[in-house]
Amino acid sequence: MNDKNLPEDQPKRLRIKSLSTSLPFLFSIGALIFLISFLISSFPLGTNPLNTDGIERVYFADNIGVGHAEIIRQFNELHQGEVEVIAIDLPFSKFNTNQRKELIARNLRSRSSRIDVFSVDLIWVPRFTKWAEPLAPYFAPQFLNKLVPQPLQTCYVDDILYAVPLYTDIGALYYRKDMILALPDGEAIVERIKQSITWEEMLEIRDSYFPGKPTFIPQAVAYEGLICNFNEIIGQALEDEATGQLIDLTDPLVIERTHFMREMIRTNFAPIEALSMTEDDCIRFALAHDIPFVRGWPTVNNEDYQRFDPELFKKLEIAPLPHFKGGESTPVFGGWNMMLSKHSPVKDASILFMEFAASMQGQQIFYEREGLLPIQREFYSQPKAGPRQERLQLIQKMMQKGLHRPMLDQYTLISDILSTQLHQIMSGEIEVEVGLALAKKEIDAVMARGSAF
Repeated sequence: MNDKNLPEDQPKRLRIKSLSTSLPFLFSIGALIFLISFLISSFPLGTNPLNTDGIERVYFADNIGVGHAEIIRQFNELHQGEVEVIAIDLPFSKFNTNQRKELIARNLRSRSSRIDVFSVDLIWVPRFTKWAEPLAPYFAPQFLNKLVPQPLQTCYVDDILYAVPLYTDIGALYYRKDMILALPDGEAIVERIKQSITWEEMLEIRDSYFPGKPTFIPQAVAYEGLICNFNEIIGQALEDEATGQLIDLTDPLVIERTHFMREMIRTNFAPIEALSMTEDDCIRFALAHDIPFVRGWPTVNNEDYQRFDPELFKKLEIAPLPHFKGGESTPVFGGWNMMLSKHSPVKDASILFMEFAASMQGQQIFYEREGLLPIQREFYSQPKAGPRQERLQLIQKMMQKGLHRPMLDQYTLISDILSTQLHQIMSGEIEVEVGLALAKKEIDAVMARGSAF
């Protein structure tokens, strides 16, 4: 038909007819979208309403290493036909700690969360309490009393138990014992290192035996690891215990110690590459370039989980971190805790898994498969002999002097601000006093706004 012969209103009538005939189709699509949205929001991934096998499925979000995988395998075998844990892998190779934090937070903001149990950096616990189930009704005091007290302390917010430790960590000095023993007074130096060498002594070692060469590697990327280094070099908690407030970043001692960190890079005491390396990269770099000292976290380089070249790694020993004359070694605690979503439809099954992961059996798996430090007290007091038990006993002593980072709702924002300014200071982009003053101003504004959410 030729459109020229149509009445003037014919195209309009055709459009109206086309629209009216499409309304049922559009309505059907809308109804389908609503149904899908309803199903997702009403039945999180942890409970599939179409499942009829009676198995409760627990979705666990973490960086799933070989230890995690083995714990999940053994748990599922023990509870076959009743409970099944399904891993949601958030690998460090793809997501840094801050990205993981945001991924989990975005997921938990909705009741349609697909996560039941999730692992958090111990400093995140306050930030996630609004979505977490209080755990005191599920964990008996007898169970909690078996756990290492320092990591357990980070699981409480306002005296309410919101988390259970998964594994712990503590800042340490790695040193090349073979390189130190090769020095004229090597044995005496090793003994001092074992007791915590002073920064002044380490600078003397550099001047005497490694003049002009990098001697120590800190973590100096703008991330949480830099905050840990800063905290350890400051030599005191970043949170004032009396007031609960952050320490004054423009305090003379803070300025002095921050100058020390800047001078590390400027004088090549630490290589400029430290500005772009996280912990594992620092250790690899130290091994590859024969740098005698590097800051890191204690790690057993097991055959099942070789993060470093095993032959090179054997050359490293751990010791307490250095301290300034008149002070003491003040390592910072690391580690990860488990939390339970308050919207989880499988809470009892989730608790079963959390208990297993934190038990002696679960912790033995973590330690043997990944070298992660256990949170069961018994590991550190076993009457075994040998290098591994001696190492655990040394770590236990280091924990006695350990510092916790501020357990504040706004801490992750504070950390982002401070690490950015510290990185710029160490790279020479900004003067020490200016950078610390800017950090203080931004942090004061964050604290004045209140909650991070």
